Amino acid sequence: MQRTLLGRTNRYVYPIWARGNLSGSGSAEERAERLMDALLQSPIETLDITPAPALWGRFLREVAHALQVAVASPINLLLQASDARVAANLVQSHLIETLCAVGRERVDYYFLSLHELPSESQLSGALEALELARQEGQIGAVGLAAWGDPLAMLALWRAHDAFEVALLPREPNALQTLLPEARARRTGIIVHADAPDEAFQHGAQVALLPASLAVEHLRKANE
Repeated sequence: MQRTLLGRTNRYVYPIWARGNLSGSGSAEERAERLMDALLQSPIETLDITPAPALWGRFLREVAHALQVAVASPINLLLQASDARVAANLVQSHLIETLCAVGRERVDYYFLSLHELPSESQLSGALEALELARQEGQIGAVGLAAWGDPLAMLALWRAHDAFEVALLPREPNALQTLLPEARARRTGIIVHADAPDEAFQHGAQVALLPASLAVEHLRKANE
């Protein structure tokens, strides 16, 4: 597979990312170690550590900058905020926790996860915090992880063009509603999938696969 230009990020990326889901026998540490070894031997460049930041962080510390890091905020994190300042603090705290976990000064992709719509003040506070972090080099690209009602996500997106990348679920309604907006805004499109073709046939630039499935797909492709 050839690298693809990811939206307006000006980055050429390998079109399969691995999500740090753990499955199989053995302890979590043993499974993560096996997957990390396999990822390092593959062409995959980006690992989504959202399922277990602390666990993956331990292994990422040992391999320096061999893999890029993607992470999404906890879903509906912003709904805990009473105002914009608190929303900004929640996002900053999560980002700092992530940076400490991976032992780095920045994450390459940070996705703001939204399911229920936050208030305008909650969202504005979060976006201001993310933009500041991006300017300070703590975040490479700011993204939207759109888990909520597609029409509500679309309305929010049109009101706030702050996202360079978008992480979308493998749901026909969400893809039909949000993909045209992503293309119009030249936003990088990453889609959850169990196989690359599932994502690419919908127009995704990157397929986000569970790490074990990503490794297995590449192994079979090379046989």
